[in-house]
Amino acid sequence: MPDFILRAENLSKRYRILPTTGLGWRNNQHVLVDDIARITNRLLGREYSEKKVSFWALKDVSFQAGQGDVIGIIGRNGAGKSTLLKLLGRVTEPTSGRAIIYGRVGSLLEVGTGFHSELTGRENIFISGAIIGMSTAEIKKKFDEIVAFSGVEEFLDTPVKRYSSGMEVRLAFSVAAHLNPQVLLVDEVLSVGDASFQQKSLQKIKEVSEGGGTILFISHNMTTVSSICNKALVLEQGKTIFPLGPIHDAIACYLSEVGQKQQEQFEQGRQDATPGLVKITGFSIRGVDNTILETLTSGFPVNFQIEYLAEQFRLKKDINISILIKNLNGDVIANLNSQTSLGPLTLSAHRGQVICHIEKLPLAPGNIIISLMIEQGDQAVDKIESAFVGTVDRGGHFEGSAQRENQGWLLIDQDWSVH
Repeated sequence: MPDFILRAENLSKRYRILPTTGLGWRNNQHVLVDDIARITNRLLGREYSEKKVSFWALKDVSFQAGQGDVIGIIGRNGAGKSTLLKLLGRVTEPTSGRAIIYGRVGSLLEVGTGFHSELTGRENIFISGAIIGMSTAEIKKKFDEIVAFSGVEEFLDTPVKRYSSGMEVRLAFSVAAHLNPQVLLVDEVLSVGDASFQQKSLQKIKEVSEGGGTILFISHNMTTVSSICNKALVLEQGKTIFPLGPIHDAIACYLSEVGQKQQEQFEQGRQDATPGLVKITGFSIRGVDNTILETLTSGFPVNFQIEYLAEQFRLKKDINISILIKNLNGDVIANLNSQTSLGPLTLSAHRGQVICHIEKLPLAPGNIIISLMIEQGDQAVDKIESAFVGTVDRGGHFEGSAQRENQGWLLIDQDWSVH
């Protein structure tokens, strides 16, 4: 038996995509013309060559994992993390390179991975076990433990398509973790469960590791990653920028990349700034442990930190600072305004910070843009457009908050009753 359970050797995945030549209506016009040309030529039996370009979702990624390793796969959105796990879980084939894995692989790559929506929870437990090579006897032995952990006993004989996303992920994780996999692949899906289930899941991951299992874990929550992982790998644009190594060094590398990206975004937005006595010089979104966040999470605490530079030797009175949260269409869905809690501000220091703390972020899952503005009286003296462009993920603090049509942009604490 070799000294590793999993080895990735120059794993690469290439996709062929149509290039984007512009934005907005003009680009849509080109796409429409191409579609019409493709359909017309197909009907007439002519050949039509599409000018596709190569996109490497993953390029030459190599690492090795042994028994008991819990490895964090870290990187910004689009870095190639999920592609890596899909290659290791044999969901898709690599373009080049190979992965050597000894033993069973349990995968939890997205909500209900491998589940059949028309079948019941009970039936899906047996199917999932059979897929990873478990005998019926082995599945029956673990069955009661799986069901108890998932907490879906009441709905066990209900088709999975009627489950909420939280119920589905609880059952999927329970199956993947209890069927004795030698390698467990876990993507960001644990953010769907409620807080107590997340705690149980993290404890189960530790148990699998202590039993000799190898775990690859994707998360944007650096606190979680540092608490359960002993090593980490950092990806950026499909390539390794920090080879498998100590967890704290990997996190430091990732946070540096996130901070640099946010600063670049910030500088691009400054083009619309107007002259004034106070300037915004920096913006970051931070968790309760003061780590920089790339992704926000519904229902969790967050700090919006604005750094400013004021003209020296002059008292700046009647100042108001706004954090404008918008959807991708530019519509303002929330305005965090300093006057709401502090009234007009007086800034006496030459440099300083203003922090807006949200104890329980009420934004629904989706993509957002954050712009910043400083006003003195009725006049805007500085404005940064698109200081942050990112994603709000599902959290565990809002029960029943599965994404659905017409869900709106805000998740508001509610207390309903029937009389």
